[in-house]
Amino acid sequence: MLSVISKGSRTKNSKHGSLLQPFRSLLISWVGKSDLKTLVTAEDRDNISQLSGSSLYCGFYVNELVLNLLHKHDPHSALFDAYERVVNQLSIESKLEPSLRQFEKHLLDETGYGLVLDHEGNSAKAIQSDMRYVYKLGCGAIAESNTNHPDIIFGSALINLKSNQLTNKTELTQVKRLMRRLIDVQLDGKILKSRDLFI
Repeated sequence: MLSVISKGSRTKNSKHGSLLQPFRSLLISWVGKSDLKTLVTAEDRDNISQLSGSSLYCGFYVNELVLNLLHKHDPHSALFDAYERVVNQLSIESKLEPSLRQFEKHLLDETGYGLVLDHEGNSAKAIQSDMRYVYKLGCGAIAESNTNHPDIIFGSALINLKSNQLTNKTELTQVKRLMRRLIDVQLDGKILKSRDLFI
């Protein structure tokens, strides 16, 4: 990730001003020795669907996660591919929640804070779809008998998160709560403005 400034992009004679839109995939070149580079060329790389409404807000959320959880000049080619996938998926209204949860999982994996989703955190026992768990930071999923625990999550939700098969509304709600807890720890007090757009 790096910062690039485009000079004169708002003028009528700008060569690439119209290309510089949110979520647009571009091939660019730049110059500069400081942290802030200067854009030289830009051209379309791929045709990505434009986002609007709730999809647009979700896109802003994804961008904020990337800006806040990645370090400058730290390349993440696999994460870039995941970013392109989630932007394309967000154009489909029915895939908003599953797409966001999968991107969050991928982001945590890429930054070294991935989830253990195949076995319990305190043993090698496989996650069971019909059991209930609480996911503890730095440990993993722990079997939980108290069905009223505020952070309860079904084993099926963890299994479906791992296999990219989240569709059930209850499971999506549980995974959303889990991801928010995990991401908030990584944000270390930073506030995501995009979350306010959903209120």
